[in-house]
Amino acid sequence: MATQALFKTGRLIGAALGHAPKLAVNAAAGFQPHKPLFNLAYGPQPRQRLDVYVPRRDDGPFPVIVYLYGGSWSSGAKEIYRFLGADLAARGFLAVIPDYRVYPAVRYPGFVEDAAQSLRWAKEHAHRFGADPDRIFVMGHSAGAHIAAMLAFERRWLAAAGFPGEDALSGVIGLAGPYDFEIDSDLLRGVFGDPENKRHTQPLAHVSADGPPVLLATGEADKTVDPRHTRALAAAIRAAGGSVETIFYPRLGHREIVGAFSPLFRFLAPVAEDVAAFVSTRPARTANTVGACGNGRGRHERI
Repeated sequence: MATQALFKTGRLIGAALGHAPKLAVNAAAGFQPHKPLFNLAYGPQPRQRLDVYVPRRDDGPFPVIVYLYGGSWSSGAKEIYRFLGADLAARGFLAVIPDYRVYPAVRYPGFVEDAAQSLRWAKEHAHRFGADPDRIFVMGHSAGAHIAAMLAFERRWLAAAGFPGEDALSGVIGLAGPYDFEIDSDLLRGVFGDPENKRHTQPLAHVSADGPPVLLATGEADKTVDPRHTRALAAAIRAAGGSVETIFYPRLGHREIVGAFSPLFRFLAPVAEDVAAFVSTRPARTANTVGACGNGRGRHERI
């Protein structure tokens, strides 16, 4: 019975993130964290626009979380994720959700370059919203997690965007991301080109010890992006001597991990709480920590 209920919940979340009922999901968020600002330009192209969600509080400066949505590098819209921006703002984070160019308008690395530009914009404008430009985090889901990880470990993208600093990012959060995959379909060949270029397009190939702290989370019931991606990237970071935490949520699927930011589906797993804890404890780049912790609703380890 519980499994059937969770399956139905997953279908509902899938529908909600598929545009039609998104207004209901966003309305349930009660989403006026302060004064949301929509469609601010971070570049000259039509899809180089972003939304900002400012916390309703005066105890800043706030950490900044730039959220990159998924969509197989070929679809997606920032408006779908207003519930997520509202949740982050309510927790005391300045949330920035950009659109970015997708295939077939661009191929790799066009969307990575756009994401880097949105991070530059967030850093440059953080003070305007009472946020801390030295506490910039990037969080992505699915294809967005791939992009976030590329920004974390392939630093030339941020450097090219004018995002300065050796320790530019305070942290990276990857939700159900693909980090080492074969370029073996028409879509993936269209997005990434020749399979011989695989190594250059995969986060796993660029891991180093001096990358930012990383939180990798996924659902153990994810049938879209196998949890092995999370395990593989975490293992590579640890082997390199970097800082990584992993969380595996039992019975959680691919879309539910994002849906859990909505008040309608928060009961599924403490994803938002875990993200908030990760961000709140990292005011700046920190040395590796060793230990273990857990919340009872997901297998959680910190290395």
